[in-house]
Amino acid sequence: MPESTEECPDCGFIFSRLKLATNKDAKTKMRRGERDFIVKTNMLPSDIKYTKLLLLTIFIGIFGGHCFYVGRYFRGSILLVNFLMVVLVAIFNAELFALNENLVGALCTIAGFIMLLWLWDIFMVAFKKFKVPVAIDLKNEDFIKEEEKL
Repeated sequence: MPESTEECPDCGFIFSRLKLATNKDAKTKMRRGERDFIVKTNMLPSDIKYTKLLLLTIFIGIFGGHCFYVGRYFRGSILLVNFLMVVLVAIFNAELFALNENLVGALCTIAGFIMLLWLWDIFMVAFKKFKVPVAIDLKNEDFIKEEEKL
């Protein structure tokens, strides 16, 4: 949708509400299992700093650190488990080769494809296209009052 669009024609969502949404609320709701009113957006909320997110993605993104920072726990867990698998394959490669060479080849191929997620995330963060979950509480009176001020 063009950036000038104020309201979603399908659901009626008012895009100015994204300015009031926070990532902290989204993480809290996700931990509780509440998925209502959580939206993933590439417009960074006020509680997520672009520079910090970029540095986390570059330096500890291989462990999924940037995903844990923004609350994308499943994706972060995939990157962390993948890194641990690479380390274990590197340490125990002789034993694994003795067991099955094809297993080592398959594990390394899978790990390589998953590592592309990290490189993709660096690209997406650098060009400000990385999706961050934010919570929009439509029932909260404070939220509605803040929206009216805008």
